[in-house]
Amino acid sequence: MIEPEASERQETVTRVDPAGNADQTITRTTGTVTPMGARLKSTVWLAVGVVDLILALDFIFKLVASANVGFVGFITSVAGALNAPFRGVLASAAPNGRTAYWPDVLGIVVYLIAAWIVVTLIGIMAARRPPKTNQT
Repeated sequence: MIEPEASERQETVTRVDPAGNADQTITRTTGTVTPMGARLKSTVWLAVGVVDLILALDFIFKLVASANVGFVGFITSVAGALNAPFRGVLASAAPNGRTAYWPDVLGIVVYLIAAWIVVTLIGIMAARRPPKTNQT
């Protein structure tokens, strides 16, 4: 996991009153900065979460035989593009006249696995490397 980086700043202020007495104040400020790798990981998980949500809604709408209008029509059209690579891999079952559209389920699983691989690669690429030492 990529940990946030802590940054610390110290500021010293010396005040001298008219009598010549000095008063010194030290202010320390700390903050955290989220590395780019962590932001990329979050972005990938967000994108895959949206894709999987659309596919899951499409699966549910087809399972309960919803009318293909309005919001359901929009979800069906977007999911059609997302599940296109998986059509024909698994047959859609029709128990009791309702269709369980298995390409949606397969798409959810494949997109989750692909996201896990991408997030792992981001973690590897963004990992801190030990400083190079010149040893002769």
